[in-house]
Amino acid sequence: MSVLVPKAVVFAEDEQGINYIVYDTDMKNILFERIDVAVGDIFIDKEFRQYKVYLVDEREHYAKAEQIGQLKRRGLTKKSIEKISNKNINKKIALYMTHNDESYIKGDGTDSVYGEGGIHDIANRLAYELKQKGINIIIDETLHIPHNSSAYSRSAVTAKKLLEQQPNAIFDIHRDGVARSAYVAKVNGEERCKIRIVVGKANPNKEKNLEFALYLMTVAESICPWLFADIYYASGKYNQDLSSKALLFEMGTYTAEKDLVLKSVPELAKVIDTTLFATSIDSDGNLVIGSDDFSNTIDQVLDDNQNKDIKNFPIIFLILILIGAIATIVWFFIKFRKEKFN
Repeated sequence: MSVLVPKAVVFAEDEQGINYIVYDTDMKNILFERIDVAVGDIFIDKEFRQYKVYLVDEREHYAKAEQIGQLKRRGLTKKSIEKISNKNINKKIALYMTHNDESYIKGDGTDSVYGEGGIHDIANRLAYELKQKGINIIIDETLHIPHNSSAYSRSAVTAKKLLEQQPNAIFDIHRDGVARSAYVAKVNGEERCKIRIVVGKANPNKEKNLEFALYLMTVAESICPWLFADIYYASGKYNQDLSSKALLFEMGTYTAEKDLVLKSVPELAKVIDTTLFATSIDSDGNLVIGSDDFSNTIDQVLDDNQNKDIKNFPIIFLILILIGAIATIVWFFIKFRKEKFN
């Protein structure tokens, strides 16, 4: 487990709240940092260990979390490096930004702009990189300002509009408000900026959203292990109730250099493309990258329409009962008529 040095932490306030440092139960190690931590929030590290926040000190701005489990890591096989994705399908990704104002001090000159902030540049770069991989991109830059508790209600309208075009996945692009050290690390002597995946627990798709996040992190381990910092399983909804393949990406933090964040975008695009369109799940539940069998891809397994027949089962069942009841009534009526006139 990586250990952050507390003295290097910069407490930051933004429109949404205060940065909390989250420690393990002994307060010997810093597990992570996050704006507005809540009791019950779950953090999943790169080793797939689950930690649950059980104490939040709102006065001192720190929290404590305990390990509650170890998620099973899927096995992964890479059959082909060259064959990265299925070229024969119509691939479509939707992008939007709930917090349009979010910016980077080093690159934008400020952490927030009332309008289109630096986060738009990050989203547009991701759109460009995904296009290079043959993916159709729908990016909506509608403003949802101000950056307050109602922003997600406003952006839900945008997300619903995007989902009408039936994308394979939809991503809400953000940047965090924590210390630079929480996201930036040296990889082979070069500084790299990591990305956090956020999943909202308060939605009916939470299990599939989390599964999608875990698939992305698993595939990333074989392509660029440094890319994802962790998965934060938070108490919000984040419009993820609208799709089983909806996630929120924290693209670094406001104290990280914008150029450093932009350098992470091509790797993210590669992981998204590989995970959704080039990774299949075999009969044992393990992942296979570059398989010729595209009948059981992650995109298909997590598809919103996958359980359509199951969802419609109660309605179909009721219709059958109604038809049966009507047929029974008609049969008794005919029998009664025959007996009466005989």
